[in-house]
Amino acid sequence: MHGSIHSLERDAFVESPLHRIDARIKLIFVFTVVLTATIFNNVYLMVLMEIYMLFVMLFSKIPISNLLKRIIMIIPFGGFIALFQPFIRGESVIYYLGMLPIYSEGLDFGISLFLKFLVSITSVVLLSSTTPMYEVINAGKKLGIPSIMSTLLGMMIRYLFVMVDVLESTIKAQKSRALNRKNLNYKQLLNTFGSLIGLVFLKSYEQGERTYLGMLSRGYSKDSNIKTLGQKIGFNDILFLSTTTLILSIGIISF
Repeated sequence: MHGSIHSLERDAFVESPLHRIDARIKLIFVFTVVLTATIFNNVYLMVLMEIYMLFVMLFSKIPISNLLKRIIMIIPFGGFIALFQPFIRGESVIYYLGMLPIYSEGLDFGISLFLKFLVSITSVVLLSSTTPMYEVINAGKKLGIPSIMSTLLGMMIRYLFVMVDVLESTIKAQKSRALNRKNLNYKQLLNTFGSLIGLVFLKSYEQGERTYLGMLSRGYSKDSNIKTLGQKIGFNDILFLSTTTLILSIGIISF
């Protein structure tokens, strides 16, 4: 997990035409894609959107296998919901899987739900893999996100890396003391896991207190204005957003 998190941040600093697109444009792109996937139920439109985003990924200079791995890692969190729909939704039985009936309406709904989820996470992976986290937060702030929310998002993202580092150092410390999970029974394993989670929480809480005191000592308050670098939206940014809007419009009209 540690490697995947840091590789995600490294990929965001690659030089490519897609990386140079303004973060505000990419944030609007994700919002537009997710909104379109939420409103419309057409399967063909979802397939068109997914193909378009996979095509856009080719301009990122990030190995397509890395991007696909990130998408596949997230799919189970929403894919299981779509998987059960053919068995619990509808009236027209088209097949029996053992004792379980498969309904036509549930199958259609499950496919549509899965494609909606796939399109949404693909757009988010595309954003996170081509844009540093602080640029996403600054872009959201420029687009109207309240200052306190952007600050909390920034702290949350930074603490994700801190918590992973703390977790890894704690696991290494346990291994250095000859702790082997294979020699523990189920109850001992639960106790060890609970102690590990508690220790990580306490260390993260202490780090949060130190960070907040450090911010206060530097004059931070809820009314502080954080300076962000100004960047003008260029021709390539407008072209990217216009192309996306055109393809989505054609897909909505055609299907």
